[in-house]
Amino acid sequence: MPAVSIIVPVYKVEDSIARSVRSILSQSLEDMEFIFVDDCSPDRSMDILAEVLEEFSERRQQVILHRMPRNSGQAAVRTAALAIAGGEYIAHCDSDDCLAPDACEKMYLKAREENLDIVYCDFLTGNDSLGWKLKNQKSAPGEEVRDLLGGRVMGNLWSRLIRSSLLKSAPAPLADYCEDLVLVLYATLKASSIGHLPQPFYHYYYREDSISHTPGKEALLGRTEALKSNAALMLDILRKDGRYKENSADVIFFKYRCRQDLKPFVHQRDILRVWKNTFPEINRRFLFTPGIKAEEKFFFILIYLHLFRPWKMMTGKIRGRI
Repeated sequence: MPAVSIIVPVYKVEDSIARSVRSILSQSLEDMEFIFVDDCSPDRSMDILAEVLEEFSERRQQVILHRMPRNSGQAAVRTAALAIAGGEYIAHCDSDDCLAPDACEKMYLKAREENLDIVYCDFLTGNDSLGWKLKNQKSAPGEEVRDLLGGRVMGNLWSRLIRSSLLKSAPAPLADYCEDLVLVLYATLKASSIGHLPQPFYHYYYREDSISHTPGKEALLGRTEALKSNAALMLDILRKDGRYKENSADVIFFKYRCRQDLKPFVHQRDILRVWKNTFPEINRRFLFTPGIKAEEKFFFILIYLHLFRPWKMMTGKIRGRI
């Protein structure tokens, strides 16, 4: 059994995959398994991957190349890859991002030395043009789930090393937006021990054409529907766990966060309608739930009364439109 399996989805990344794969295959940890999943990429991504693999002949026996039968999306790719992975722990890296050379080794050693189910790290976000910004991910012990629900830390698989058995027992995500949060939330709820390394081992490259940044009303509404599907699955996971009640501030605020992508565009009535109908049960509870910040309740009132855009204009904080 390899110490660490690292899963890398591949789709339309010909401009960045060489950089990413070199950082992955250059890991200082020797006992690894590298799983590259081709989601029927229509460009030269897999050809470039093959060329880079030639530079790392000593790693070739550790590499698994898996091709999806059809273009299936991130959720299906992650599910397929988890079924293949044979490592004691599993890491993820997107094929347009990079890892520090000792990322897997440092995280694995901490996991083994402290018998941890999950080790997570900080990361850098940006690109060479915009510059880089450090994102600290640390949660107080025992607050990891609440911080995920509240958005105080990101629920990305790529900043975490997770014991394989936790991920393999998780329900499969249903859609291709925030699908990694489904797996991270489940694993965090089930984990007996979690540790943090305050080092930015992961470099997240900002791309305007990524699924989370694609402009336009159709893309926005598609992301919201996908998020609602995965959020419903996460709420079912929380119900079965039993520690986070339906009417708790943590759960209500999590449902409210599922509307957040719509916030800049709620001056459009069809978007406002979607906003109100995304987990509509919170409309009667949000303002009266202790533990939610007054600022969030103020914004909730503005949006609900169709006053958010006038307030933004009046205060000089207006942003772009669809």
